Amino acid sequence: MCGIVGFTLPGGLSAEERLLQFGGRLRRMTASLFHRGPDSQQAVLLDGAALGQTRLSIVDPHSGHQPMTHQQSGVTVVFNGEIFNYLELREQLADRYCFRTRCDTEVILAAFLSQGIDCVRGFIGQFAFALWDPRDQTLWLARDRIGVRPLYYCLRRDALAFASEAKAIFAGEWVSPEIDRVALKDTLHLWVPVPPRSAFVNILQLPPGATARYARGELSVRRYWDLDLSPGTVDLSMGEGPALGELEELLSDAVRLRLRADVPVAAYLSGGIDSSLICAIAQGLLGGKLQTFSVAFEEARYDERAFQSTVAEALGTEHRSVIVGNCEIAELMPAVVEHTEQILLRSAPAPFLKLAAFVRSQGTKVVLTGEGADELFWGYDLFKETAIRQFWARQPESKARSKLLTRIYPYLSLSQQSPAMLRQFYRPGLETTSYAGFSHLIRWTNSGRIARFLSADFAQEVADRDPVRSMLETLPRAFSSWKPLARAQYLEMQTLLSGYLLSSQGDRVLMGNSVEGRMPFLDHRLIEFAARLPPRLKLHGLTEKFILKRYAARVLPEVVTQRHKFPYRAPIAEAFCGATAPTWTRELLSREAIDATGIFDGEKVQKLRVKLGRASAAASEADSMALMAVASTQLLAEQFSRKRTIPAARVESVTLATCAEVCYPTCRRSEVSP
Repeated sequence: MCGIVGFTLPGGLSAEERLLQFGGRLRRMTASLFHRGPDSQQAVLLDGAALGQTRLSIVDPHSGHQPMTHQQSGVTVVFNGEIFNYLELREQLADRYCFRTRCDTEVILAAFLSQGIDCVRGFIGQFAFALWDPRDQTLWLARDRIGVRPLYYCLRRDALAFASEAKAIFAGEWVSPEIDRVALKDTLHLWVPVPPRSAFVNILQLPPGATARYARGELSVRRYWDLDLSPGTVDLSMGEGPALGELEELLSDAVRLRLRADVPVAAYLSGGIDSSLICAIAQGLLGGKLQTFSVAFEEARYDERAFQSTVAEALGTEHRSVIVGNCEIAELMPAVVEHTEQILLRSAPAPFLKLAAFVRSQGTKVVLTGEGADELFWGYDLFKETAIRQFWARQPESKARSKLLTRIYPYLSLSQQSPAMLRQFYRPGLETTSYAGFSHLIRWTNSGRIARFLSADFAQEVADRDPVRSMLETLPRAFSSWKPLARAQYLEMQTLLSGYLLSSQGDRVLMGNSVEGRMPFLDHRLIEFAARLPPRLKLHGLTEKFILKRYAARVLPEVVTQRHKFPYRAPIAEAFCGATAPTWTRELLSREAIDATGIFDGEKVQKLRVKLGRASAAASEADSMALMAVASTQLLAEQFSRKRTIPAARVESVTLATCAEVCYPTCRRSEVSP
């Protein structure tokens, strides 16, 4: 795991000219991502391109240095992530390529030289990389299928700059940081900007499952993979027995591959089925040596320690946890926003930032997580909501059908579980079951209520933007012909999973502490298997993740496999409105500061804070999200409006070369080029 940066530059310059004109810029960009790779920082100025990398050494720590150049062709790569099947690929390429290292970075070089950019189709991994090919003066970018690893870019005049995080592009002074107001409105409705937008003007994201080619001032982006959830993909004849066998084989292999490392691999343990199952498989493969880590909360309604302890004891893992108090959530938030570079509607990333710091303090660089299972096997309440609302829509006046909603949320208060209240909340859009966004309409409507706190001027400025319509316009042409729950799954993976869970709650808070997260459930072979499953093996009546629970019952305690789903949450109102809230909340959330930023209405926000600050107040979901959106927007505007200083020690730590000699000696075997 690493951080990567780079940009194109005019060809034909001497080594001295490249160093003089672009050396400082490349150093600052590379040094700004020190947190992603504290083990080494190296960069190279080539004839036509500059590439830099900060390294978190996990595989082949002694010889896998980057940027890595193939001497004969001059092709140079910088790479963030892991190619988990690199040993198998290395064996396939060995008769055509002379390997010098044991790392997966060199496998990318060998595969590209053999197959061109389509080599990505053979990778099982989570990655973002850039390749400079001097033979045709082309810069290639690539990102993994699901978007586990980030990759941002900026087009300016006749140059393209890219980086793992936007802050590196700002450090190179390619563009000044400015919040993208259209992206902000998108986020208030959808939780994320509509791709390829980011939170900042002129900073774009390479979509998951895509490659990009930049040559002669022209950029072209192409998808090499997308999830096919059409009815024809489903194998309706698949029975429970064969499905269980294939699931066990694929998931076990996904975990096995993700245990490949030259450093110890630990795991996150939430106490739910997904992470517990990953831990059980890993513990078996490691022969009983797995370390597990968890987040715990002082406030009981957020805490899952009892389940975490039960699983850890049953599996025999070496388990440790960190306890997060309400006041810490707000204290951590400035660092969270600095790393996530995003407007947030949840405080959930904050505890994970603290957990990653603790993991790193224990000498651990790699953790497995259970992310992705809810999307693949329809584990979220959203899927049950969609199924019930589809069923209810056939008889809209039926109270019996709508009463099924009371079976979804055992963790809500009794008043919130009132059948009448649930009917009122979930009825909107019931007459439009064929609408492409039907499954997410309630969520998007609820989060969209945050817009009532916008300032009048800002609301007018973005009045023409319809985030939902803009999102739906990006969907595959065949999307409307898919089944309702398949459409729900695709929307969930394209928005919340890629743009939030894997980013703000995943990569960014992990790598903020130099820890790599690996997600076995997001192995594309497992994703494609889940797409083939008959719906009854995913949502069986109102039992979510049916086939996964069947498998988990073989290896996990019954108290875990039979527990009601408990969504991960962290305090918001309690953290930002209490007497122990940190100083920054009083400064940046004051009426004057909010009005000065100009996005939200300071008076309305103050009324919200007073309301949520009452000891007797029960914060609604919409009010909590609104407060979080305001707080993160204020932090984002404040942090990125001021000139960011990169410590001189970090800038000086970057080893800068002026030619492609960073890594690669002469190879005596002839090698195949595309």
